Amino acid sequence: MSGPIVFVSRWRVVAGRRDAWVNAYTAANAAIGAAKPRTALFAAYLDADDSETRILHVFPDAAAVEQHFAGSDDRTSSVADLIIPVGYELYGPAPTSAVDQLSREAAASRVDLEVFPTLVAGYMRSPADA
Repeated sequence: MSGPIVFVSRWRVVAGRRDAWVNAYTAANAAIGAAKPRTALFAAYLDADDSETRILHVFPDAAAVEQHFAGSDDRTSSVADLIIPVGYELYGPAPTSAVDQLSREAAASRVDLEVFPTLVAGYMRSPADA
């Protein structure tokens, strides 16, 4: 069964760098929104004490994942002084290229990549469908 693919990246915010992280993400969000039109959701959240952030990515299919991940190494390295990886989660039938890339990134950062490839049931709506 094909279906939505969800990627969650978990990060620790470097002490004293919260505002710089928010500014960098806000700028990247606008650029990625324009350059990656098939990414259905790209949103970052901070925890209550601003020490951890999660970035949620949602894609309608594998092709959208591949398009989004193009250039992600450069994007990640550009914020390396602001956030530190804690772990990654991948849900759904992601393309092998994405799983391989995330596996390499996780290994290099010495964090876990959890993969849940099988969608039991689910759907994704665009606002126009609602």
